[in-house]
Amino acid sequence: MCRTRRTVGSKAGFTLIELLVVIAIIGVLVALIMPAVQAARESANRAKCQNNLKQLGLSAQQYHDTFSSLPSGWYCQEAEWDASSGCVSGTTGPFGPDCNCVPWSAQPYMWNGLMPGLLLKLEGVNLWNETNFSLPPNFPDNSTAVRRTVDAFVCPSNRKATAVATGATTTKKLGPSDYRGNSAADANLQCNDQASLPTNPLNINLSVSPCTAFDNGVTYKNSTVSFADISDGTTQTIFMGEVIFPQNYWSDPATSCVRTLLSRTINKPIVVNGQNFWTYWGSKHPGQVNFARCDGSVGIITNQINKVVLMKLMTRAGGEALSNDEIK
Repeated sequence: MCRTRRTVGSKAGFTLIELLVVIAIIGVLVALIMPAVQAARESANRAKCQNNLKQLGLSAQQYHDTFSSLPSGWYCQEAEWDASSGCVSGTTGPFGPDCNCVPWSAQPYMWNGLMPGLLLKLEGVNLWNETNFSLPPNFPDNSTAVRRTVDAFVCPSNRKATAVATGATTTKKLGPSDYRGNSAADANLQCNDQASLPTNPLNINLSVSPCTAFDNGVTYKNSTVSFADISDGTTQTIFMGEVIFPQNYWSDPATSCVRTLLSRTINKPIVVNGQNFWTYWGSKHPGQVNFARCDGSVGIITNQINKVVLMKLMTRAGGEALSNDEIK
């Protein structure tokens, strides 16, 4: 009877080619699975972002119930003008009186009113009490409070809810925010990102300063807009939406609101002197941005929305009629 002889010391196993084939199959499977995993993660992040806006919208409703108005976009001393349209007084900035009290030119001397105002209705009473609103946010007394993070202010698709540095040359950190209020909408095509801003609201020259709409939204400088003022309807008026500006902070008046322009596009940067600024409505959700309406509901607006329709959604009393199929 014959017996099969085996080589002494030989063992059954994978050949190099077989191992490479297995690795290749695993690589293909990972490549097929990863997009689905990323899509699921983004779906969860988008749902969390929409939930944040829902909370903020409902907080605004409660704020209105308490104070009979929506919170202001930012606070500052109102300007005074003499008979010759000269600036008499206003919030004092580093370069003298700022009679327009615009948030980007005197930000250390003013407060964001929108997000701190919502703290009272977001179980943020402790943070509210920790903050000294009689002093500017950049004062040492507020250094601890303004670096606090609030999960409801941050979209997880954009970043984590951790304090972020105020600039490349400083170690100071502030609590982030990925949401801004709707301050105004200007449909004048001449009012683009290179246009001059008006210096005197009592004597506006459109040929010099075409941008004139700064307060036809729902939250702006020292605003006290009530639901009765929103004659277009709270269901068809935007309260706030998303932005993805890295240096966006809940305490900073310069990052409190957005002014919607016909010359701008959702999910595209504002280009000024060749530089990109992501301070307009935008998100990291593919092709869309989440918005909260004044009635507390939340919906998405895509990049393809008609800009004229977007203008109508931003004004509180424009007298326009809108149908659901227009809002896409």
